[in-house]
Amino acid sequence: MMNFLVLFASVSMTVLASTLLKIGSRTVNFDGGLPAIAVGYLTSPGILAGFFSYAVAALLWVYCLSVFDLGYVTFVSSLQYVLLLSVSIFVFQEQISLLRWAGCAFIMIGVVCWLKG
Repeated sequence: MMNFLVLFASVSMTVLASTLLKIGSRTVNFDGGLPAIAVGYLTSPGILAGFFSYAVAALLWVYCLSVFDLGYVTFVSSLQYVLLLSVSIFVFQEQISLLRWAGCAFIMIGVVCWLKG
């Protein structure tokens, strides 16, 4: 049971990282050159927290790879699609088209079929 919680934590940390990076990217001025953008990255709390979250997710992911089959963890990580759609709607108030919902549903149906098979 604990291994499954670590797997879900890895997926959740990846979603958190993407969310934080999007929030942090709003504070970076992309009009300057590469050095100015790099400084913007290094001084943005959102981006730094996002990179840290990705690092934690990667460490958890390596653990999951050691206790589960590669195919299993890869397909379970597809839950990120659903979680990121939720973040898109509830955090960023983005509009998700019906076609994107359908695509997400097909992916999830495929994941369930793969995991059951």
